[in-house]
Amino acid sequence: MLVEGHPYTVLKKAELDYVREQLMERLEKSIDSGTTIPRFQESGLRHGRFHLSCANMQTNQWLQEPIADISVSSEQDETVPLHLQLVTSAEIPKMFRAEVFVSGPPTEVPRFNKLLQGQNASLHMDRWHLRYQQSTDQGKVIVWSIDKDSADALKAIDDRPHFGLGRVTVRVSRGPSPSKAARQ
Repeated sequence: MLVEGHPYTVLKKAELDYVREQLMERLEKSIDSGTTIPRFQESGLRHGRFHLSCANMQTNQWLQEPIADISVSSEQDETVPLHLQLVTSAEIPKMFRAEVFVSGPPTEVPRFNKLLQGQNASLHMDRWHLRYQQSTDQGKVIVWSIDKDSADALKAIDDRPHFGLGRVTVRVSRGPSPSKAARQ
């Protein structure tokens, strides 16, 4: 499931809990009414997104209506509802793990974003999702989930985008290389 028109938006835990609660209420109503009884193989978070695995086509068809009826508030403007849409796993944009070490005094994430985006127009920082950060005496480690377009743009510059008064190295986990995958 994705936010309609915003495939890179990742919902917060409270929003995901709300979606889960709404789906459970509708599931119980279906059981009480004796109509279509939805059955799922599993549900949960995968790569920062809520996923559902339907046990059969009837469940998938049943799920279309509740998902279309559920909306959550936009992070930027709580008065703007974000509508959800059911999609297949193939329709979910692939995200890559990217790790950055910024040496020197710890850089706060908003400043990091401003500098990296401002100096590297080909990166789509609005699609990046912060996964982890930790300050050390030598600097700061920041781990992101990044979109494929940004991963490709980083690869084109040897994973060394401009940052501040120099460059920074971004380690992007792209999975096994095609030559390694062919040998397996």
